[in-house]
Amino acid sequence: MKNENKLAIIMKGAMILSIASLISKVLSAVYRVPFQNLVGNVGFYVFQQVYPIYGIGMVFALSGMPMLISQVISEQDSIEQQKGLLRQIFIILAVFGVVVFLVAQLKATSIAAMMGDIRLDSLIRAVSWMFLMMPILACLRGYFQATLVMKPTAYSQVIEQIIRVGLIILAAYVGVHHGIDPYTIGTYAMIATPVSELFSVAILVKYYVKDIKRLPKIKVLSYRVLFKRMVFEGGTICLLSSLMVLMQLIDSFTVRKGLIMNGLSMLDSQVVKGIYDRGQPLVQLGLVIATSFASAILPSLSLAYRKKKLKSFHHLASEMLRVSMFLTVGVAVGMISLMPLINRLLFNSVQQNTTISIFMISVILTTMITIYSSILQSANHFKVTIISIIIGLTVKLLITQTMVIYMGIIGASISTVVSLLIMLMFTVKFAPKTIVNIEQKWLFMFKLAIMAIVMLVIELVLMQFLGQYVFIHSRRLQAIIWLVLFIPVGAAVFGGLAIKMKLLTYQEWQSVPVINKFIDKWGLKNEIR
Repeated sequence: MKNENKLAIIMKGAMILSIASLISKVLSAVYRVPFQNLVGNVGFYVFQQVYPIYGIGMVFALSGMPMLISQVISEQDSIEQQKGLLRQIFIILAVFGVVVFLVAQLKATSIAAMMGDIRLDSLIRAVSWMFLMMPILACLRGYFQATLVMKPTAYSQVIEQIIRVGLIILAAYVGVHHGIDPYTIGTYAMIATPVSELFSVAILVKYYVKDIKRLPKIKVLSYRVLFKRMVFEGGTICLLSSLMVLMQLIDSFTVRKGLIMNGLSMLDSQVVKGIYDRGQPLVQLGLVIATSFASAILPSLSLAYRKKKLKSFHHLASEMLRVSMFLTVGVAVGMISLMPLINRLLFNSVQQNTTISIFMISVILTTMITIYSSILQSANHFKVTIISIIIGLTVKLLITQTMVIYMGIIGASISTVVSLLIMLMFTVKFAPKTIVNIEQKWLFMFKLAIMAIVMLVIELVLMQFLGQYVFIHSRRLQAIIWLVLFIPVGAAVFGGLAIKMKLLTYQEWQSVPVINKFIDKWGLKNEIR
């Protein structure tokens, strides 16, 4: 009974964190649309050039390090040891945070020069303040998660994101209406991060004073052992969590330089890079939709492996992979087929539709890498993930600038897709088949490819046929109307084909959000399997 209660608490906590994470990710993806609309392509380019630094800091403060900290602390036998270990972890992270802050402050001009735009130095200095608060945020979130108190993390995460988004939009609105230059607006937008983190710290400290009070000065683990775990285990989680951010960081140092060497002027290269960066929030939104259900099943996966229920573990892992692929291919291909309308609706233009569409393939590849790696991590396999990510990032770094020089901005999208594909192939090739394998893999993938092609063709034909009729003066409003029509059609075609081709089992359909409520209601159980 006691174990059942503990499991119920764990699942309830996981659900609270999942909801908070979903809200934060949606906010983080959506706010960049009005921000771009306010500041334009150049202003968006300025913001996106430095955004990866924020993204990496957030991985340390919100997901990567708290996950490791919660795991390490939960391994301790007594509360005194837990608190003592928390103090040791805080010291390591505090040193790291201060070093990053000082490097960013002292070398901001050099970093900006490496990005090809020396005026970005003020943005780099502004965002670097977040690394001073990162140790507090990571340690307290990790401690509360280890002790199964999830509300402090959830509240701090959502409130921090709401305040940050509000301040960024306010900075953009005031800046544009007062004729402030894009770099100054970008600096104010970056200051929103450390300011919002102050509110997050305040929420966590409130619980800290109540639940922790003091940290004993005892040495639970040697700093060498602890540092090694933080680098390898924590580093794996951080690398995986910040995969697309790291890709974007490489773009910040390579794409604009490549565009200039391709023949574009300084201003034109800023504009084109700003248009290319529109793909980032779209990919982020696609990833949120496609992987949100995975967080709910991962605790069950880890539990099955720990209890050595290998048959249940393999079944859950296969189910997660199959359902993830179904969702992510549907979302990504749907967005690709409707990209002209999405681009028109969100950014009031149809520039670089092909470039952004190619970039959207990242949704499929990143989701699969994340799910594969999560399954491996639940079985304590880290090496394959680390090596595959390092290889993929190295390829991205080596080929991006050259591809942009010879192919233009579309080369940046292709380089990202190629790098992620190599990363996924390495992960699949070297992942232990005893740990992770997809049931009926080749038949499943063949069916999925057929479904995706049929949906893509139908959507493109409909858009080509009906899109030529202009019956409303506002092109944005017309884009909304067509999307309201085409999205359900695409979803119906994709879902209908999946049922007809028996892509998923009845149990797998029960894992699909929204649709699972209608399977029994529509009497489709017998048609599925």
